[in-house]
Amino acid sequence: MNAVTTTEARAINAAAAMPLQAADPTKNLILVPLSRLVLRPTGRNVRKTLHMSIPELAASIQRVDAYEAAGGGVRRDLFAEGDAGVYLTDTALLDRLAQDRLAGIAAEVKAEGWAWVDATPAVTHADLHAFQRAPRERREPTKREAQRIEKLQVRMQAIGEAIDAATDADDEDKADALQEEGEAVGEQLQALEDGLLDYGANVKAAAGVVVTIDRNGEAVIHRGLLREAEAKALRTLERLRQGFSGEDAENDDEGNGADDTQAPAMSDRLAQSLSAHGTAALQIEVARHPQVALAALVHGMVQTVLQGSHYGHDLPVGVRLTVQDRLEGIAPDWPDSPAAVALREMQQAQGGKLPEDSAELFAALLAMEQGELVKLLAVCVAGAVDVVTPRTTPHQPGGELAKAVGLDMAAWWTPSAEGYFKHVPKAAILQAVGEYAPDHVNRLAKLKKADIASEAERLAVGTGCMPAIFKAETPEAMQEQDDAPKDAEAMADEPTQALAA
Repeated sequence: MNAVTTTEARAINAAAAMPLQAADPTKNLILVPLSRLVLRPTGRNVRKTLHMSIPELAASIQRVDAYEAAGGGVRRDLFAEGDAGVYLTDTALLDRLAQDRLAGIAAEVKAEGWAWVDATPAVTHADLHAFQRAPRERREPTKREAQRIEKLQVRMQAIGEAIDAATDADDEDKADALQEEGEAVGEQLQALEDGLLDYGANVKAAAGVVVTIDRNGEAVIHRGLLREAEAKALRTLERLRQGFSGEDAENDDEGNGADDTQAPAMSDRLAQSLSAHGTAALQIEVARHPQVALAALVHGMVQTVLQGSHYGHDLPVGVRLTVQDRLEGIAPDWPDSPAAVALREMQQAQGGKLPEDSAELFAALLAMEQGELVKLLAVCVAGAVDVVTPRTTPHQPGGELAKAVGLDMAAWWTPSAEGYFKHVPKAAILQAVGEYAPDHVNRLAKLKKADIASEAERLAVGTGCMPAIFKAETPEAMQEQDDAPKDAEAMADEPTQALAA
């Protein structure tokens, strides 16, 4: 009888250990022979024995009992101790046990509403790479979750302030220790945010799941997988919902991958401050593009009123138009920024034309030309835009709006010593200068950090130098993101580079 090697037994034993369940004959369940699970022969897993050995602690005695209860043969060496020297000889039974186990899991997953479920004992990275990942939706946090998130955000802000103080004092050891603590808190915050994400019913109706077994014998479920045709259909539908033409939607399918641009190594507090300026710039641009503002507003209304749920990546606009008033607390220099000043002037100009009495206001709005009414709507919607990010990440929110209005952060923000350079390490400043003024790097390297920051600000004028947190919001960067290959593993991104110009 054919046997399986010790290494191969790890996955099979775990799969066979669970209570037996009959295979669900659902037509969308695809069962693959267990032979695909067997590892390729290498110097480490090739054995001369014709039986399957249970490695030390790889399987509990209950697993062996379950296998024996199903009629499986077991051979034990004369001097066998514990699991060492114990061999399972019926690979055909192990094949059936694994298939039954996977079929049971697949049936449970199928009940979640997925279009298809593929149960297969072995899946490679290349297999998963053939799929695209479906977008998830964010639900509202519970009261307890909201309190926990708020507590972590407060802690993150305190750590950010401490990092800034340590960096200003050139205490790199303390800054590094605080950065590690901040990363740990950030991971907790990200875990909570990830827990608020789930797949919508319309996504499940098109996407599928692969149920498999890993090298340690543990069941692994890959949800939210889209074949190319399904992904294209969903992207086209989403683009049309956002008010883009069919041609634009088709062009968007030419590339749909993860953004290779990495965020700079900055504190989360600085990331919040910069994203506040990004919010201000996006607000004024939305105010200047009434068609985009109208599409964004209707987008949220359609999802809430007509569809009963949100699809994909929500546009960062509150349907209730909750005007954002937290930017000054995040970025103290926000009120005097060009974007904030421009929007404030536009709001004052529009508001000064309107009566304050509710009845008179409604009558005035009814009498307006449609074009003027839409312009007024754009100014109102702009104040509700919010793309502030809680932590450093290469994937910034609001990409759809930024692309639609053609946002160019260089038109609204320039890196300054107080607003940026003093809050990043010396190496990051020098790397930035190396991008737009390389001849000055050696000279600046000999100066104190405060002087380096001032010189970096002076040299950056007119260069268009932008941190990577803003680069992802430019039309060119958005196109690069569309053209990048998509990673089917959906790994969590962490900032690794110090700066981008």
